[in-house]
Amino acid sequence: MIAARQASPFWTTQDLEAFLQRFFGTGNDAWPDMDPDPQKGERVRPFVDLLRSGSDIPVVLPRYQQAQDRFAIYVITRDEAHAALIGNVITAFAGPTYLIGAGVHRSTLDPNDPVEAAVQDFAGAGTTFRLETHPHRRYRQRLTDVALLMQHTLARRPPRLWRATKPTGRLLAEFDAALAAGGQAASQAALDQLAGQGGITAANLAHLHIKRLSRLGLDQELLDYPGLSDVLRQNPPTPVKAAVLDAAFTCDLQEPLDHGDLLAAQHALRDRGLLALAPFEDSAESYPIEALMVLLLAAVTREDPQSTQNILTTIEHTASHDALPPVLRKAAALLADPQSTPQQEAPTHQTDTAAKTAESLSSSPSSQAVESDTPEHIPASWPELIHAIADGYTGLTDILEQEVWTAWPSPALDDRNIAALLEELHDEGQAKVWRCVGAFIESVGYDQPAPLSARALITCALAYDWLGPGDLLAVQALTEIVLRSGPSAAVYGQLLGELADTCERWVAPERAAIALDFADRLVMEAHPEPDARESFALALLLPLSVHQGRLDPADLAMARRLSAELGIELDWQDQPGEGRAEETATGLRDAAGRNLLLYSLDQRVLDRVGDALHQLAPGVKIALAHDSVGSPQLRQKARQADVVVLATRCAKHAATGFITQHAKTAVIDYADGSGSASLLRAAVHGLLRSVQGN
Repeated sequence: MIAARQASPFWTTQDLEAFLQRFFGTGNDAWPDMDPDPQKGERVRPFVDLLRSGSDIPVVLPRYQQAQDRFAIYVITRDEAHAALIGNVITAFAGPTYLIGAGVHRSTLDPNDPVEAAVQDFAGAGTTFRLETHPHRRYRQRLTDVALLMQHTLARRPPRLWRATKPTGRLLAEFDAALAAGGQAASQAALDQLAGQGGITAANLAHLHIKRLSRLGLDQELLDYPGLSDVLRQNPPTPVKAAVLDAAFTCDLQEPLDHGDLLAAQHALRDRGLLALAPFEDSAESYPIEALMVLLLAAVTREDPQSTQNILTTIEHTASHDALPPVLRKAAALLADPQSTPQQEAPTHQTDTAAKTAESLSSSPSSQAVESDTPEHIPASWPELIHAIADGYTGLTDILEQEVWTAWPSPALDDRNIAALLEELHDEGQAKVWRCVGAFIESVGYDQPAPLSARALITCALAYDWLGPGDLLAVQALTEIVLRSGPSAAVYGQLLGELADTCERWVAPERAAIALDFADRLVMEAHPEPDARESFALALLLPLSVHQGRLDPADLAMARRLSAELGIELDWQDQPGEGRAEETATGLRDAAGRNLLLYSLDQRVLDRVGDALHQLAPGVKIALAHDSVGSPQLRQKARQADVVVLATRCAKHAATGFITQHAKTAVIDYADGSGSASLLRAAVHGLLRSVQGN
């Protein structure tokens, strides 16, 4: 075998052999120093033989650390585009049956770990998956067998290109839809594909990363984002600026300002390198009060009376002046006082945010690139946008990047007109309008439904078979909007019938949480057509019952519960016996006494998940929160929590950032969706992580 080996088409023989010696060196007891004794490394040799065969399949190698009794399998791809597709392959073969955690994601490698440093030097960053399973020996053996089966299957497949071919616009639509619908893992998967596939500038990719981190409330990670200073110097879209300002306030300024320590806040802002923020003031009317406080502090610190007065004027028109901490209000007043500091006349305040943003868009570089005698009209409402799309509008990207739609009236106020316009769109227009589905979901929120428009968008997705993970989360959110409106029996039956027809194309164990979120909504909402509800529920639950051995234990528990509530008689497993379900039940018993904080803007979902957890983990103390902004009560809940689990659909940074900033625990999990099943799964995983000490 050694004599016959050849170089991989992507790495030379010398590269491979040098890497193998490092991988199986210090820190890996799976095959110490690749001892030639045939009795040693028996389980590892097949993986090494496949690697040496010269195939284009990914590198798969086991690692065992005897001292810590830790086992993992590393799946190493040749580039980020390859990794984006291999993630789905790993899920099909191994997850969630054998893997710990929700979803399959590329790992951040530790350069101080000798084995992971070898992997990073060999393949680079963003190319490697670290697969871990439960500590019992039988699970490690099964994961090893599954990984080897995956390798043999890939090696025997017909030749193909690994490059993803999904258009960039479709991936952007999936990303926005997943983010709006609370799809933490789905949004990351779309982002990974965008990074690997190309077709998007580095600056725009950075903007998407920052937008996602802000939604998740990961403020410190946002502020530590590589090259953030370069991003800020390039005049990013307003939402990116607001995200950075919000993060700076939460991480650096809130505590010293609350304690009246102006000097400490100024030092923190200077250390962060955020004093030169004058260009950000052009978008001040679009910022929340926290971001305005950062701008105000920067102006006060650099002793800029004109900027100080302008920001104070903006605060008076868009927020409460009393919201400013007293020490900052006093410092700003002293600097802006015309008797103490000469200043120019303050500019007239612009109260029409939509008009001001439209003016900014009309002069943006991308708008200027299209030369025309008559500049394009900038839409100022949802009906105007759809009209413009039908007429070939070219400024849609600017509308979405700048989030101009946040200043528009809710689609619920013109639902019938919007739905009629959507139904008249041609094929190209339908594809463009799906790019806006994330913005639509955010605009509707939880207050007033827009069922006719949501129904038209669902028809669009199903007609074009847009059933990727982000698309499905969007369809689920749109379905919820329709069902919350109390539709007629005819509308209810037709919608559920169309959705049921798609189930055989996507319902599977790896998408169980999405399917169960659909089924959960059938329980929570009125059902004017019981037969349609039963048919859709059966289409969702039957495939899961057939493959229930591959279901995550939390999904299995929710499926059993939903089956009973919907009156669907399926042969589900009894209470946990041997295997992974038993280990999960044991872990949840060990979590007794821990404090769990569940956050979602959907109070009914919180109540259902809280009730389910009382049965699965009766010893866990559960706190529920649905605040849209920070409050003393929310701070107390976050500080007391041992585990925090967030559903981020339509959530604002003011809440998610506040929670993550005040949480004293390292165990924070996110639902990959907005329904009860996805939140329950994240809660169970979070509790198990807290028990395992990960």
